[in-house]
Amino acid sequence: DRTQVATLLVLSSVAAARPRKSNFVYGSTKAGLDSFARGLGDALVGTGVRVMVLRPGFVRSRMTTGLEPAPFASDPRQVAVYAARELGKKRSKEVVWIPAKLGPLFAVFTNLPSALWRKIAAER
Repeated sequence: DRTQVATLLVLSSVAAARPRKSNFVYGSTKAGLDSFARGLGDALVGTGVRVMVLRPGFVRSRMTTGLEPAPFASDPRQVAVYAARELGKKRSKEVVWIPAKLGPLFAVFTNLPSALWRKIAAER
């Protein structure tokens, strides 16, 4: 196994895990990017290049100006801090949820029956 020489950071979104009716185009494009990046990461195993997928929740930025922030909102600096912290670890994760508590939450959300998910997502 070669020494690691590079990490490709891919900015995905929690929307990739379970898109909502109100953002299904955004969510589906992030799901495609997310899937591509994870497959690329598998293809690059042993080359010294790894892929890390960042899945932030709502990020307060120019793109989201005027939108109601979702729970656990972050800002670009916080996303960068999470990424840098993970990059600094000897054994970093392939998928980084930002904030970390979104990982277990979306593990539940992705397995909910569709009717229940639509009800929860409609409240946003």
